[in-house]
Amino acid sequence: MKQHFSWMIAAGMIILGACQKSVDNPSQEDPKIIINKDAASLQKRVSKDGTGVITMNTSENGRKASAFAKSTEDTAQSNQYPLELIAEVAPPSYQGMDLRATNVDIEGNYAYVGYNREGATYLGGVSVFDISDVQQPKLIAEAIFPSTDISSVKFYQGKLYVSGATNLDKDTSFNSPAVVGYVTISNGIPTGDFKLFDVPGQVATDIAIANNKLYVASGSNGGLSILNLSSFDGEAYVSSEDLRAVTVMTNKIAVLSGTKGITTFTSAAELIRNITMPVDIAETQRNIDSYGDYLLVAAGKNGVQYYNSNSGEKTGQLDLPTDLPSDIDPEDVVTNGVSNNEGLFFAANGAAGLYLTKPTSDNALELLGSLDLNGSANYIKSSGNYIFVANGKGGLKIIKFTEPNKVTNSCGNNYPAYTGSSWLNVNSNDKLYYSGSAALQGVNVNDVLYFCGSMTVQNQFNINSNGVFDIHGSFAFGKYRGNTTMQVNGTWNIEGSVVIYGDLNLNSGATMNFLGSGSSITIYGKVTKNNGVTINGTFTDTENKLK
Repeated sequence: MKQHFSWMIAAGMIILGACQKSVDNPSQEDPKIIINKDAASLQKRVSKDGTGVITMNTSENGRKASAFAKSTEDTAQSNQYPLELIAEVAPPSYQGMDLRATNVDIEGNYAYVGYNREGATYLGGVSVFDISDVQQPKLIAEAIFPSTDISSVKFYQGKLYVSGATNLDKDTSFNSPAVVGYVTISNGIPTGDFKLFDVPGQVATDIAIANNKLYVASGSNGGLSILNLSSFDGEAYVSSEDLRAVTVMTNKIAVLSGTKGITTFTSAAELIRNITMPVDIAETQRNIDSYGDYLLVAAGKNGVQYYNSNSGEKTGQLDLPTDLPSDIDPEDVVTNGVSNNEGLFFAANGAAGLYLTKPTSDNALELLGSLDLNGSANYIKSSGNYIFVANGKGGLKIIKFTEPNKVTNSCGNNYPAYTGSSWLNVNSNDKLYYSGSAALQGVNVNDVLYFCGSMTVQNQFNINSNGVFDIHGSFAFGKYRGNTTMQVNGTWNIEGSVVIYGDLNLNSGATMNFLGSGSSITIYGKVTKNNGVTINGTFTDTENKLK
């Protein structure tokens, strides 16, 4: 295996390993990597258009794997999974060619997104997002690889490890197109230290790291390569057809093949077990994830599958939806990716959007709900409070996710969770107290509504003249430029964080009380403040809309 690296500074960017292009253009330089740290320019690709509260369909229809269930105003039941689409990100472009997102890794305050170019052109990239502010992800740096696709990214101990395929016509020092390597990272920013190494195969589809080893899956004449993480020396290699993905478990390695299913190995590449699966479409993107001793599989046209890695038994499966609207081609409905977020599983189903599922006590899969994203979901990664979804146009959707089990009850009470209709009406003489998390379509308050936890409301919120709404925790409302307006005629008590994607009308007699210290409010829409409005307390107005 070869390595190559050199670097130089040019035009405000770091350009590494300059050499000549193919014989078609022998006089032109072909940089191996171009690093852009102009955060102000990069941030222009991050858009608020279309953002706001989104609601998962957890109705009976939304929990049927055979049905396509959009999240609409008619969804009768509330649910405990607050979601906010907080950003849409256009893909990077190089010489007029747009890339598409292929892989995401999230580590600490940063998210790293890999890109490639579909078709015959070798072209890839990596974007770095600062996600320290869960409400405001920032695109702070980017690396473009003009002659190398990026299939997978993984951050580990100050380096961003990458895998992909490089154009041998542009660099004959490699023995095969499949490559792995790293870019050194400092405070989330690529520094310019960059190396690539070749492995057998046409493309290195995925990587995993454990025990100072780099595990590499390569498809088409490739296999599983085990490399020393420090030296990149090869320690073991197992030939295998059409490998799509690799994941590290507690005491084993698992790889996914499009032709042979799942194979598990020891850390030294000794065979443990073969798990047969139906043959998949050749050379398409799929992945696997693990949860304890179980493997979660994006099984293409076979939906989501769940296997016991010790016995090889398939214990759970969620089929793809078949009851599709007329404007969706069944060929575009396919499970491309899966992600485990501490026992909650997400699946990207192409034109059918997302599934949320979890394992049951007997290790089957329970479908909790579905989410339509008005586009094709081609890859998914969920970690902590984030869901990153690669969409059909090449860009990203970034979703804020609140896990019910992690909602903090700061009120010191034992109020029940809200489990009623997605349209919550508080009648006169009603005094309702709830805690936990709730995702709603609309709320109408005529008396007292006290909520401790996390609440999202998608379409309508009215606090009428005798109404009192207390929120202690987090609250989000509306759609950005989506014709949603929160009406306040009564009293709104706030302790925590509030985000209003739509407009806010503070009508005569309205009162906003910010309790304690540390509360914040973010309003992206228009604020109308009429005469006789009172705002009390200390708070941070991030967009300066309440002056």
